[in-house]
Amino acid sequence: MPKETFLNLSVEKKAHIEQILLENFYNRHVSQVKVSEIVEAMQMSRGAFYKYFQDLEDAYTYLISKCSISIHHAILSSIQQHEQDFFLGIEQFLIYCSELDRHSDYWKKLQLLTQNNELQAMKRTKMAPDSPMVKQWFALLATNHFEMDSPEEALSFLYFIMSLVMNSLTDCIVNNWTTAELITDFRFRKQWLIDGIAKT
Repeated sequence: MPKETFLNLSVEKKAHIEQILLENFYNRHVSQVKVSEIVEAMQMSRGAFYKYFQDLEDAYTYLISKCSISIHHAILSSIQQHEQDFFLGIEQFLIYCSELDRHSDYWKKLQLLTQNNELQAMKRTKMAPDSPMVKQWFALLATNHFEMDSPEEALSFLYFIMSLVMNSLTDCIVNNWTTAELITDFRFRKQWLIDGIAKT
């Protein structure tokens, strides 16, 4: 968790630091990054970095959490735009991602989150039952007639869907798929979910 000094910075200053962290972490493991590289880009002393973060791992974990929340919100928003067809919303999000400029910040955030050794991106955060995101999710499930036995199951399904999307994007990045290849693969996964794989 970043220190209070960082959390009290202006929005602009935090955004500047987050941008520098993204540029340093998006395509490298945390063990390959040096504090000296970050402080040089920030044009500040090494001591100033430690006024903001406990260590490099702390900065990395913070960035992962920030990017994860942002992208999960974007996935939900895309589903919301196609609320009558849950999986079409996911498909549209995947298409959007696959057509991104490979040098854009959003693409770098996806790369950061889809690194196959990144367990922090899979960490579940506790969400209050009355939070806007949870309410939005429950409304989407009801609109699509997805029946859940409990709020716990509904939230577990939320994380399952987020994992499904991120796994699809990981495969797209690792295999350098075209949009068509990504969507073909996603439709296989969708059919397995909807129809199952056992033939009767």
